[in-house]
Amino acid sequence: MTESSEPGPDSNPFEAWSEQYAQDGVVVLKRVLDADAMRFVEAAWAWSYGRKSPNLQDFSAREDEEFIADTGYSLREPVYRDLLAATPIADIARGLFGGKSPAWFMGEQVFMKQGPSGTRRTPWHQDTPYGNFEGPKLVAIWIPLDPLPREGSLEVVRGSHRGKTYNGSRFEPGDDTAPLYPDSALPRIPDIESERDQWDIVGSALEPGDLMAFHIGCLHAGGGTPPGRRRRSLVVRFLGDDVVWIERDETPHPNSSVARRAAAAKALGKPSAPLPPLGEAVWRSGRFAQVRPWVEP
Repeated sequence: MTESSEPGPDSNPFEAWSEQYAQDGVVVLKRVLDADAMRFVEAAWAWSYGRKSPNLQDFSAREDEEFIADTGYSLREPVYRDLLAATPIADIARGLFGGKSPAWFMGEQVFMKQGPSGTRRTPWHQDTPYGNFEGPKLVAIWIPLDPLPREGSLEVVRGSHRGKTYNGSRFEPGDDTAPLYPDSALPRIPDIESERDQWDIVGSALEPGDLMAFHIGCLHAGGGTPPGRRRRSLVVRFLGDDVVWIERDETPHPNSSVARRAAAAKALGKPSAPLPPLGEAVWRSGRFAQVRPWVEP
């Protein structure tokens, strides 16, 4: 596990972890967001949580459990412009990419877990099977808003972004490895939780101001919450100049969050955007705003 509270003296101090990030696909950074930065994080999380979108995913396993994730691209909203312009979050992404590539904002995701009887674990999965792109310079920056013990925090399998791409989990209660795509050449996700000693799992207790950054191709999961406790987290994702479009034409299971989001978009009359040429750099599509160096969206 890679931790630090005192980055080096480089112009972008987070470049100090770029080699480790390229190798492991994950770094744990302690005390890198000060109180002012965390106020921006809190404001962004509260804005998104208070305006739930058709992209909302409900992963709850019981009626008394709240386990939701909501995804957006809210850079034009003042709370997200401030978050990315005034905090080092985007600098962290660019530093982990090695400092040469710009960083483009891919969007945000807010999570909430709470319930009087506690909440389930987040199943092991990779983010890449849910999208149409891949490349070394991809990062999700996972920021907790509440203190978390090691067993309730995010976990990542070290180096798994350099291995197989598995079929996505559809987060089915009672079967964490239930495949996202019923008909796919992608292999089913292993039952990592039942064989934890066979995997190199990175995790840490975290406090507000700490964060974990991981390549979205890494296998990752998260702890549940005990009764009466909550876990709020904000994820912001970025890409660099070597990420390209790939083909992903499998049909998701109709009871998956991916299928439900597609149905919600269709009901709202949102057409599916055509995929740019396969193999083309994603940043050239103009779908994502460059935030380091900052380019006005």
